[in-house]
Amino acid sequence: MGKPLNVLLITTDQMRRDHMGCGGNPVIRTPSLDRLAAGGVCLDRAYVSNPVCMPNRATIATGRLPRNHGCWCNGVDLPDCERTIADAVNERGYQTAFFGKPHFRITANRFDGRALGIECGPAWEQGVNDPSWCGPYYGFQYVQISVGHGYANLNRAHLHEWVKKNYPEALARQFDWEQSPTGAPECFTPLYPAEAHSSNWLGLIGGDYLRQRADDGRPFLLWVSFPDPHHPFCPPRPYDKMYDPGQVVMPRLAPDSLADKPPQFRERGWREDQIRDMIARTYGMVTLVDENVGRMLDVLVETHLADSTVVIFTSDHGDLMGDMGLTHKGPWLLEGLINVPMLWRVPGGARAARAEGLFSSADVAATILELLGVEVPPAMDGIAQGDLVRGGPGRRDAAFVEYRTPAGENLRTIVTPDRKLTYYAGKEYGELYDMAAELPEARNLYDDPAFAAERAGLEKRLLDEMVLREDYRRQPVAGA
Repeated sequence: MGKPLNVLLITTDQMRRDHMGCGGNPVIRTPSLDRLAAGGVCLDRAYVSNPVCMPNRATIATGRLPRNHGCWCNGVDLPDCERTIADAVNERGYQTAFFGKPHFRITANRFDGRALGIECGPAWEQGVNDPSWCGPYYGFQYVQISVGHGYANLNRAHLHEWVKKNYPEALARQFDWEQSPTGAPECFTPLYPAEAHSSNWLGLIGGDYLRQRADDGRPFLLWVSFPDPHHPFCPPRPYDKMYDPGQVVMPRLAPDSLADKPPQFRERGWREDQIRDMIARTYGMVTLVDENVGRMLDVLVETHLADSTVVIFTSDHGDLMGDMGLTHKGPWLLEGLINVPMLWRVPGGARAARAEGLFSSADVAATILELLGVEVPPAMDGIAQGDLVRGGPGRRDAAFVEYRTPAGENLRTIVTPDRKLTYYAGKEYGELYDMAAELPEARNLYDDPAFAAERAGLEKRLLDEMVLREDYRRQPVAGA
């Protein structure tokens, strides 16, 4: 048998697929991600299982859909009983580690008012959590976590311990910033040094871990989870002014595209200069992430691990970033939010390839296990697509997205090679798009009589998925 493959899984938070050079953006500079794509496969049609952080992160970790793993919304814990990809490879002798933002659990408060929880920011600020704690956590044997975004994470968890030791001056300036001249909400420049930023911390500790594994020769699975480029849009200097707002790629769909959309869609009233400011600062955040992805890729080469390590780059979801005048996330399952970056570099696989095959974030765990030669548990909902990520054909005829909120909004989306339908439970309206059109989401075909048969077929396929994809962890026990 040959040497076991290692895995380096890199994720970002709230990053669009088109915010990479290899994703077709002519302005943003992402040489490290472009290098990764040049050495592997860029999946152009990778979709989240849920468009917000916690549910889709739980899906990446478990290979299970939100309705099955139980974390269906932000603020709902991933149950402790759920088995993750780390659990599966621990049993095969792998070393497993998680660095950065997990977001598998919620912030909680005890009856006495004190905060509680390893991912609870106030619990770290109040000294409730022990900074010497390093796991295990959801199967990962060793963890170094951050909690929060922007300046908020500097005084929390393991990132805080590192900043306190190496850049104490950053803590003195943690809450100092310069507001953007456009007045765009959440757009500002923090005044602590860029060296203390969480993206740099992750690039450094990720590289150190890779060197350790190269020295001891033990197979590993390392998940590095960058908190950026999630809002607030606040890259440190010089990344805040690295891109000219006048030169960024603006949304192709203007607010007038909302005319035939369901009533959940509402124009937010952002001015063009504010959207440009937001995009330019996001580009800066992505470039800082890219530099630190490059640090880890360089270590793989230096330590001769590159030829035995599967490298994956993706995001937990995207951002509307001005599409139709909308920003952030929400009950609008547009491509900018649900079609995410997905790069795979597999030893012996294709190089500089692009794949149009459908892929789901639910497929990440199953595909990793297939590549490692580990049996995929029947409880995983994802499809093992080792052939696709090596440059071959895909195995999906459809990808599915589910989204519901405590307020009662309940949506399901099916994406096929040429259509996308979003069903709104209990409503008379919906969305249907021709994905082969030049601007697929410019025209809603849901009520067009010419597409009635296709709409009915897609709704039946969506219903079949909901009925047939039950939780296989909860099956009868033979002989009981």
